[in-house]
Amino acid sequence: MNYYVPIPFYKYGSKKPRDNPSKGFNNSYWKDWIDGVLSVVDSNRLGFYWSYESCLQATPNDAAGVSVEFIQKMSNYVHNHGQELIWIPTIGNRAMKWITNSDYVTIPALAEYFDHVFVQPYYYQTTKLDDGNDYTFQDLVSRVEWMLNHGLSIEMEADNSIIGEPSNCAYCKSTQGWWENGTFHEKVGCDETPTPETERQCINRACDYYKALLEVSPSAFSTRAYYFGTDLRVVDKVRGRCQDW
Repeated sequence: MNYYVPIPFYKYGSKKPRDNPSKGFNNSYWKDWIDGVLSVVDSNRLGFYWSYESCLQATPNDAAGVSVEFIQKMSNYVHNHGQELIWIPTIGNRAMKWITNSDYVTIPALAEYFDHVFVQPYYYQTTKLDDGNDYTFQDLVSRVEWMLNHGLSIEMEADNSIIGEPSNCAYCKSTQGWWENGTFHEKVGCDETPTPETERQCINRACDYYKALLEVSPSAFSTRAYYFGTDLRVVDKVRGRCQDW
């Protein structure tokens, strides 16, 4: 199986970067990590995945201090070794006025340094936008249109709620969900208050991703990323409801 190796941005189990990005890429932890991976020859490795998901990076609002120059040098270094570099940033529950503001969302500007950029719409995870309005299907469509207009792709999102099982997430903090019978339930918008209708609500919201793609452009987004919790049966079940998910 072909694969991408994550470039870990944060220290394990925390929100602290493993190094100081403002010092640049060349003498950083992240370059050393890439060198370590490249020291192992593997024809199935396609490249690297930049794991810092924030759409704020390279803006005045990015507390981590990642710059355009940092991304550019990392990209050149990876490509010079014949590898690809991909990114799966999130736009969170931001209203469109923030998504289209380059001081808050730099995904289109940074996309040129990556071979593939799959945007996380965050529609499955929440039903409310940061301006207090509902995150509706038409809001999802507007975000998909924005992705297409900027040459971006999409991450399709679902989780174990669809198969009625919790996600195994031993490192997660309690603010991200709840523990029950020794396993962790991820807190997402479709099941913040679990009910007998949880599975139906979740699978319908996951199917909305594909419906939005059809509404915007049936032929676009042929290459997508998938988030499916911890079990591939999630993908199978969603595709049973909306076949080309």
